[in-house]
Amino acid sequence: MARTTRAAVALTFAAALALTACGNDDGGQVTNLGSETGSASGSGAGSGSGSGSGSGLGSDLQQDTDNAKVAEAVEQYQAYVQEQAETMATATTTFTDAVRAGDLKAAQQAYAPSREPWERIEPIAGLIEELDGRMDARVDDFESPTDEEFTGWHRLEYLLFEKETTDGAKKFADQLDEDVATLQDKLGSLEIPAAAVPVGASELIDEVSMGKITGEEDRYSQTDLWDLGANVEGSKKAFDLLTPALKEADPDLASKITDQFAEVEETLAPLKDGDGWKLYCLEGGEYNTQCGDTITVDTTTKDQLQSQTQALAENLSQMAGALGLES
Repeated sequence: MARTTRAAVALTFAAALALTACGNDDGGQVTNLGSETGSASGSGAGSGSGSGSGSGLGSDLQQDTDNAKVAEAVEQYQAYVQEQAETMATATTTFTDAVRAGDLKAAQQAYAPSREPWERIEPIAGLIEELDGRMDARVDDFESPTDEEFTGWHRLEYLLFEKETTDGAKKFADQLDEDVATLQDKLGSLEIPAAAVPVGASELIDEVSMGKITGEEDRYSQTDLWDLGANVEGSKKAFDLLTPALKEADPDLASKITDQFAEVEETLAPLKDGDGWKLYCLEGGEYNTQCGDTITVDTTTKDQLQSQTQALAENLSQMAGALGLES
């Protein structure tokens, strides 16, 4: 997700998390998390690494809800975030173990699957700015790909796919393991504000339409479709949980979003490859280093997907208001 987007998200949710702390026995942990997200929000925000998607968030988001169906959805989404954090830890260990073993092919194969859980819950996971910067920052935030501050998935991606080596990768693998474990711990004590569920769903699709679609995210590996697909999955999960409440509040909006998700999934279906995805070899793409002469996504498909996700993001952005989560 774009650094600028995350900064805006972090400022909004830091305030919400601080409010949570006031009425919770475990408030110390939540307050600390809010402080981290808020204090770090200014760092690196202006880099070129982002998608330029901007944030739809404002300061008028609601922490709590009196709507029982929304409250149930938030509780279920909280469990989903925990589940994805656990999956992330397991998948990342598979990836980093291969890196440490010096098994280049296995490490390359495990790279994209290790990122999918992160991408499904990115608006929530990305709130922990210090970890976000270490785990998911792109090279644009740094002086060069060999900058020692450039760490996380994309530093490992650079080594494995651009340099085709595991040499020098162990320390970055170890740091990623440590950061994933810390993230899992922090997410375990995080109480998600009610508005985070619909707003996060919209942010994920914004990330697709204005960021992932360019191929810049996984520029060394062309595994962008794993990230993009996970963004769609995570957004749809949030929407599915909120659907019972949204059908009562605005059935027309619920129907439109349902149809739009189906359209996006139909466009993506030919790009699947077994349990995974094809490489994102974009016609006229800037980052086709792993593609040779192969094109897997022509301009027509890219434009269609971008148009569909932009329209979907627009309707998803209306959910918070429809559910009474804007004040």
